[in-house]
Amino acid sequence: MPEAIFQGRRDQEQYLPTLPRQAFAGLMLAVFFTQACVLVDIDLMNGLRGPFWWVLVKGAVFGLTGALSLTATRHQKRLLSIAALAIAIVLLSVFTRIDSGLAQTIKFTGPVQENIPWRVALDGTISLITLSLGYVLFFRSMIAQGIKHVRTRAELALAEQVQQALAPPLATWSAGYEVHGRSAPGSQMGGDLLDAVDHPDGMTVYVADVAGHGIQAGVFMGMVKSSVRTALLRPGPLVGLLGDLNRVVFEVKTTPATYVTFACLRCGENGSVEYSLAGSGPILHYRAHSMTITQLGMEQFPLGLFRKATFQTGVVETEPGDILTLLTDGLPETTGAKDEQFGLDRIGGIIARNPAAPLSEITESVFGAVRQHGRQTDDETLVLVRAVPRTAPAQKVFSSAGS
Repeated sequence: MPEAIFQGRRDQEQYLPTLPRQAFAGLMLAVFFTQACVLVDIDLMNGLRGPFWWVLVKGAVFGLTGALSLTATRHQKRLLSIAALAIAIVLLSVFTRIDSGLAQTIKFTGPVQENIPWRVALDGTISLITLSLGYVLFFRSMIAQGIKHVRTRAELALAEQVQQALAPPLATWSAGYEVHGRSAPGSQMGGDLLDAVDHPDGMTVYVADVAGHGIQAGVFMGMVKSSVRTALLRPGPLVGLLGDLNRVVFEVKTTPATYVTFACLRCGENGSVEYSLAGSGPILHYRAHSMTITQLGMEQFPLGLFRKATFQTGVVETEPGDILTLLTDGLPETTGAKDEQFGLDRIGGIIARNPAAPLSEITESVFGAVRQHGRQTDDETLVLVRAVPRTAPAQKVFSSAGS
């Protein structure tokens, strides 16, 4: 039970700051009128003691205390919120004592007999008005937020479908290479892409991280994925691919802050792999003959940051058993309890400990170790590309989400 109470409190603290000012103002008025009504009802219960102006003062003070508590919760001022609740409890006791003191000092004995019907009618009218106003304002707030919630749920469901279509699990064979990849979005609509595309020159494998989340990022992901596949239909160097993508991203982005980090491999049939990085972290290269991990780094701007940007590529030779690892920053930057990032070295160590295992098994080992290290706060994507003997069959099978 205490856990449920604390969880409800945490949910409330997270919900209130998201309310627009107009919606929160309506909620504050609802709380004010509802709590003010309590003091009017207490006046009826106490036999109409004291003048009516004193009843109104007490109701206003009590209503303001509730509004103050709500404001403190919105701004996550927990001590102020607790203080407001304590004040409300104390006020109920203090008002009773003040009533007694005033009654003895200035003879607040209650209304005269002929004024009792008028006073009861006035208290009842004020109580009915304040309670009705509080109810109407609460109801309007619930309806408005309910509509917003339904729309948000619909958007999230659509975002999840878009995510599954754009970044499904990846499993493919090509001449000389085996590829396996997986993306775990940090929300229903992440910003990570992974893909492998066969073309006459070999196979191109990439991961991309689109800045942002939500439907807007999903639409932009679709543009990037379509642009890559369209560009790969035309034979040309990897540098040209990045240059074309940079121009496309720059021209179609909706805000100046939009950009795409990109890590790409072009795998040839002779074991030579061309690679390029645009704002992305290094590629990990496990070398089977020496059983070591090296990092292939390259300092270049992300795609779409500048209209005119030049890019470079590098070349690495692979042998059967070598593994090239593409990943986005969500995995190595996962932070543990001691504010320590998981890091590339740990990921490389997992790969090096069992490099002959199925790539799907290595992938799950990496994701499992990262989850044990810390909570997911960003999109996480990993693609493993293993060089295999050239006698391996040239076949291609992409797995889709849910398969």
